[in-house]
Amino acid sequence: MLLFQIALQASAASSFTDCYSAKSYINGNGLTYQLNLHLIPFERLAQITEENLCQMYLPGKIVVAQIHYDDMSFPRAGQDEVNFVYKFNKEVIVTFQLAETDYRHIIDKQNAMYELWYDVNLVRVNNSVNTIEHTKYNGTNCFQKVQMEYTIYGDIDINVKANNCAVKIDPMLQIYLEFEVELGKEHIPIYPCNSNCSQDEYSVTSTQFNRISIYRIKNTSATAAQLASFYSNFVQNRRLRITMNLKYDTNGIDTVITSVFDNILAKDTYNCTVNDPYLLLFATLNSDSIQLQYRDSFTNKLQCELPGVVGVHVDIYLYDKVNSLRIQESYGIDEFNENVGVSFKNIEESDALRFNHDPEVSKATMVVSYLDASGQIVYDLIVYNDPFYVACVNRAVLHLHKTETCIDYYFDNISKCTSNLVNPTEKNNLGIFYKENNKAYSLGLYKFHRVVDYSLLKYKLCFVCDEYVANTIYAKPSCKENQAFTKEKLKSAEINFAIISKYEFNIFQTVVAEYQSIYVPFITTFVLLVILIVAMVLFVNKRIK
Repeated sequence: MLLFQIALQASAASSFTDCYSAKSYINGNGLTYQLNLHLIPFERLAQITEENLCQMYLPGKIVVAQIHYDDMSFPRAGQDEVNFVYKFNKEVIVTFQLAETDYRHIIDKQNAMYELWYDVNLVRVNNSVNTIEHTKYNGTNCFQKVQMEYTIYGDIDINVKANNCAVKIDPMLQIYLEFEVELGKEHIPIYPCNSNCSQDEYSVTSTQFNRISIYRIKNTSATAAQLASFYSNFVQNRRLRITMNLKYDTNGIDTVITSVFDNILAKDTYNCTVNDPYLLLFATLNSDSIQLQYRDSFTNKLQCELPGVVGVHVDIYLYDKVNSLRIQESYGIDEFNENVGVSFKNIEESDALRFNHDPEVSKATMVVSYLDASGQIVYDLIVYNDPFYVACVNRAVLHLHKTETCIDYYFDNISKCTSNLVNPTEKNNLGIFYKENNKAYSLGLYKFHRVVDYSLLKYKLCFVCDEYVANTIYAKPSCKENQAFTKEKLKSAEINFAIISKYEFNIFQTVVAEYQSIYVPFITTFVLLVILIVAMVLFVNKRIK
């Protein structure tokens, strides 16, 4: 039985030997200490019609790869296996990451073999590589900037600022977008635009590399399936690894320049950012909530028309060098528009990110997607790499006076909340709102440029109507009307207020109408005095009788 199994495996191995060509080769990168195994399909692979096991059994299967030198193999013992998903008659590049000492040990060796373990009867195939080349070419300096701008489910523009680089733009150059999928990576071809990207310019033509500033992926019948796969994966994971790649031949050796995107932005197809609805994310030291807020606004309603929108999906990624957290929430469009920001409460996993906050490494990806009735995204508002802020205000009390509104700040005396963090030109904001039936309604926004001194333990700041920001979304049309309405609402509703500065967003509930503390005791005293006088009169009259 054992001999039969060995014979069966040997027979199968011989059938799989010709899946890849004898021209397969290894290209080493002396800067990153990587070995790239280039597996070239067998030249006549597609012509095999009988028992073509490469086509019958392997597509979609996972193949484990190893590289063997005379005294060393990669991956080394104990390291994770290196594998790829087999695609029939397609070239594949398998990357092995080496330690610097290992790379220098094999850099002068001219003989190597590769071994593939096919997921069919545990078949192993060994082949020698045709050539081994090592390059020290540094392609990372070809671009100063690489930024993607997409129209959801449509075209993708890649805006670059190129350096002088030894890349020849000709029909042999392959430019492609690469993104991760569940079992590997997928590619979409990219074409440079020479001037204004008119419809006839999406082809590779001879030009100077550093003169190209835009590359584009057009949504055509040829790219529709690949773009659909890209957006399907991207919508599910906004931190999807996506790269732009240039592949060209240098003396028979392929060189691949890979660039990671500096930013990935959504195109403002409905002119929603005219009024700058920028996303801010805040977490407080003294609260269990994380707050997503539209900058300078106390409503979530955008000042633009989004056709067919019925719902909103909020997707937030928080991460630093060690910790990461993803939080999501969905809303109906009416509910979302009437609220003030989005608050995520009782998120225990955020503790590590909150209390170990470092502006240099703590980042956030924030996405608000507006959806139609079928769940398709109509419009994306996306912000990458904004800091995950720490609040400095411990407690605050809002005082409603007759002619002005004042806040008493109580600060945390911590090093991160010092006055040198605050730029005097930054706008600070006070917003007041009330809640009824689980909805929030704005009572006004004050904007001021005075510097808040975070080095103090207590600070008082007052506002007048001159600093009131007029807006039709408020409960009442004017500052004075809103002030009077706020004092009246304080008797029956929960009044909240928010403090927004460059370094925090805090919501508080301690609101005091000062006229109550002045006039109510006076009225109470007067009533008691009247009662006392009446009682004394009655007592005197009784004695007289």
